Amino acid sequence: MLGDLRVVEIGEGMAVQVAGLMLCELGAQVLKIERPGGDPSRGQATFANWNRGKRSLELDLGASAGRRELAGRLAGADVLIHQFTPRRAAALRLDDASLASAHPRLVVCAVTGSPNNHPDVERSDDELLVAARLGALYENDGYRAGPIALRYRMGSWGAAHLAAAGVLARLVMRLQCGRGGPAHTSILQGLLSSLPLVWGRNSAGPMPNPQTYAPGPRPQDTQLFECAGGAWMQVMDPTRQFDFASLPTMWGVLAEGAQIDTAQGLKKAFRRRPIDAWIADLRAADVAVEPAYPMGEVLRLRDVRLNGYVVEVDDPQLGPTTQPNVPFHCDVDLPRGRAAPRLGEGGADKWRDPPAPIGRGGKPDRPLSGVRVADFGMFLAGPMGPSMMGDMGADVIKVEALTGDRIRFMHRYYQAAARSKRSLALDLARPEAKEVLARLLRWAEVAHHNLRAKGADKLGLSEAALRSSNPDIVFSYVSAYGQRGERSNWPGYDSIFTAIAGWEFENAGEGNPPLFCRPGPMDVLAAQNCLVGTMAALYAQRALRPGRHVATSLLGVAAFSQGERLILADGSLSETYHLDAGQTGFGPYHRLFETRDGWVALAAHTEARKRGVRAVLGEDEANFDKAAKLCSSTKLMAALEAQGVPCDLVNFEDAMNRFFDDPRNREAGLVSALDQPLYGLVEQPGAFWNFVDTPLNIVRCCPGIGQHTDEIMRELGYSEREVAALRKKKVIG
Repeated sequence: MLGDLRVVEIGEGMAVQVAGLMLCELGAQVLKIERPGGDPSRGQATFANWNRGKRSLELDLGASAGRRELAGRLAGADVLIHQFTPRRAAALRLDDASLASAHPRLVVCAVTGSPNNHPDVERSDDELLVAARLGALYENDGYRAGPIALRYRMGSWGAAHLAAAGVLARLVMRLQCGRGGPAHTSILQGLLSSLPLVWGRNSAGPMPNPQTYAPGPRPQDTQLFECAGGAWMQVMDPTRQFDFASLPTMWGVLAEGAQIDTAQGLKKAFRRRPIDAWIADLRAADVAVEPAYPMGEVLRLRDVRLNGYVVEVDDPQLGPTTQPNVPFHCDVDLPRGRAAPRLGEGGADKWRDPPAPIGRGGKPDRPLSGVRVADFGMFLAGPMGPSMMGDMGADVIKVEALTGDRIRFMHRYYQAAARSKRSLALDLARPEAKEVLARLLRWAEVAHHNLRAKGADKLGLSEAALRSSNPDIVFSYVSAYGQRGERSNWPGYDSIFTAIAGWEFENAGEGNPPLFCRPGPMDVLAAQNCLVGTMAALYAQRALRPGRHVATSLLGVAAFSQGERLILADGSLSETYHLDAGQTGFGPYHRLFETRDGWVALAAHTEARKRGVRAVLGEDEANFDKAAKLCSSTKLMAALEAQGVPCDLVNFEDAMNRFFDDPRNREAGLVSALDQPLYGLVEQPGAFWNFVDTPLNIVRCCPGIGQHTDEIMRELGYSEREVAALRKKKVIG
């Protein structure tokens, strides 16, 4: 699909490596530049998984010879992805101006900690520190008061997908204008791409602004139940109206005297029977449920293997492994099972010919100007992807029932998934809607939905039906359990896939009961994965390459998120690190410390920096906590920084309002403030990218039901009389 693209990747952070992996596994040639001696993570599961299929070139970028060699590679490349801050990039002559002068066709994406136009851009890109200074640790639920460290790397997963999607958007622009340019993002923007589900302010309407949390623990176990033997299951009944007394297994429990009319009584009742009995009953009743597994166990599931979400790889250092695969299903063959390179392997190879095509026209005024998307999706896992395309300038039409998308009642979620779209209210079940649909599909370049296959068929939204109106349309699809197997038509929800991915245990901390995870990590990851796949298919279509169908799933991204744990030849899982029981971090040198008047986060990953921590907090690691509590936050910060230890104050209390009210965030475009008829002024996290010379297009708030029906119908060629007639028949709204 992306076989004509040549990508240079420089960076040891997760986001850069995963962005390169996705482009590589979609067909691009990726050259990984490694420091002398190689990436320090060589031999670990993450290196093996996140660098599959790439080539390796060992370079000393601190030496002039290394920089000359890199310049020669960039001369033939299409894309550079790196993690250098502006100051470091300038020192290496990899800043935007130098690259534009030396390599005008090159697309460059810098993945920094904070955005490249933000005052904090030169600070550490360690995710714990980025989350601390943003205020994201305020949103994590936990077993104690105060900020809670998050084990799931929400910022890095988000940044990886934003980087890949931004690069592809720039490449689509290049097909028109012939020049490359920046498509920068950051770990902070990766976090922000999830936070609209919980961060947002409305000046009016039915959605009250989030209230400041009261001090104290916030352990959330929403529909999480422990069963006999200690196994846990995650149930998702969105209406909370299912009658558990109707389950056959519950009849016997009730006969034993169990009382289930209270939350505690219900929990005790579930502990009386094994998990298999409960899951069988709940599935028979069409209630979504999955076990809460330890991280990595999802890789063993039958449906994961059936859908190709794992791949067998003979790694040069780890030997035979079962690894998470990129979760894309396409209508072209994608590379599979290529091992991560040995140090220097393939580095001397020349780029494959011919080079990728470029255009000779004028530069578009927005990254995706002229791209037309028909979005038939609902809820979150999927529709957030087209929303982000709208942010980049695509014309996205949200097609919804006359009663609206069913997620509208969850106002914050709807606002997050529907920004930058127009709304067409259309009853697709009516015969008279078929011609409207056909005209819309002929207008569109991309069609997307996340409907269950049977429902999509009834509404004329199967791929075959879409192509009967527009044979060349790019079709993007998100399912729950994948496209293959008996569960391909099952529904799914974020929380049950977060459970089977192991994140409910990991985010709880070692030894603690599992926690419900906010804010919808697998829904957001599926939407972001959909965005990358859609952008790849769009680029392939415009570059006249094969590939017009791309699909992903919640199960697929749940498996994809397991790159830290591979199944080894003996059947065991590779080792990884865990969040501590106190939910402060990942060891004495990478964690949060409570001080006399607040909290400080630090990340000392080298021996020199660990010595710096001990110089401040004492030689005894067991007493670090006590020493920190004797200091004020500012004093501790100053002492750590004097020792060269990366650290940040934890922005905790009332973090959302502090984020929106910070003029630095507004100046950097990180706050979106748009008017909406129902909600008044809607404030949300804003720009997820910085294209530098090309602005984003965040000018439309989430639409009302059918807000743009009349103008869209006119664009499709309908007269005022025809529009009125269709509205009278309740075909459109």
